[in-house]
Amino acid sequence: MKIQQHNDWDTIEQILASNKEDPEYSRLYADLNDEDKMLVNTLGAIRLDCDNERALDAKEEIQERVYHKMFEDGKKTKDRNTPLIVLLTVAASVAVLLGISRFYGHEKPNEEISQVVFSSPNHISSIVLPDSSVVTLNRGSILTYTTDYNRQTRSVCLEGEAFFDVRTNPEKAFIVSTGDIDVKVLGTVFNVSAYPENSEVVTSLISGSVQLLNQKKEAVCKLTPNQSASYNKETSKIEISPYDPESTIDWMTGDIRFKKQSFHAICEALEKKFDCEIVIQNKSISNKKFTGKFMNDESLREILNTMQINIPFRYEIENNVVTIY
Repeated sequence: MKIQQHNDWDTIEQILASNKEDPEYSRLYADLNDEDKMLVNTLGAIRLDCDNERALDAKEEIQERVYHKMFEDGKKTKDRNTPLIVLLTVAASVAVLLGISRFYGHEKPNEEISQVVFSSPNHISSIVLPDSSVVTLNRGSILTYTTDYNRQTRSVCLEGEAFFDVRTNPEKAFIVSTGDIDVKVLGTVFNVSAYPENSEVVTSLISGSVQLLNQKKEAVCKLTPNQSASYNKETSKIEISPYDPESTIDWMTGDIRFKKQSFHAICEALEKKFDCEIVIQNKSISNKKFTGKFMNDESLREILNTMQINIPFRYEIENNVVTIY
């Protein structure tokens, strides 16, 4: 009896984002089943066999189609196999596209543009974009881009928080739109926190450089590594300050670190981490500052009990609602 094998989308994502010369690539590849190896080889062939300058547009188009098919039909439904024949049929059409490209130059048939939406409501998840840039989404976050991504520009929309590791491409800027302010880069590593309920959009640069653009698409500031820009939605003012890189990306490991942050801000972070609602009835403590670090294995009660040492308050938890007295 033939045993059905399921596609390992997480491993495929890691392979697509890694260098073939990296020892980790070989280890990950060896763990794949035969069908997944064929998928990786197909994508590799598209990358390697289409280096003719006049065929670049065709290469990007076919690669985008395969990625969208994988991550729309595959990753969202890990319980079933994506029909390999569909992917190979799409990939096989690269020969036709290359022929058109060589004969007619860069002309391509009209194609309907649609949206691709990734949502991460209750967990942290990683996404490999069609250009091999990697995005890690925090809980309660949504990333959206259109199917013409990587044609002329690389644009995504973010609601929530994400860590970006952007593939360098001097010809095509990478732009993160938050609705209030845009972050423009060519290739770098940075974090953006843009939750709708928060009063600020915070961009923190780990490496490379980024520009912040206002709603008129005008550059308003440029960051260098270890700088953070806080954009106030009400005043439209930007404050640039140094930051601790570890505390900025603690959410990726599950740790929580605070340095002179308000009790209210800490409660917002705890709500996201533990998927609960925190109601502060004792308003006198909302703006009190707190500094500390909590590890990923600490429970909500353990964290609140520790905070009680420095900020006197009482609390009760009922039906996933925490009330602070």
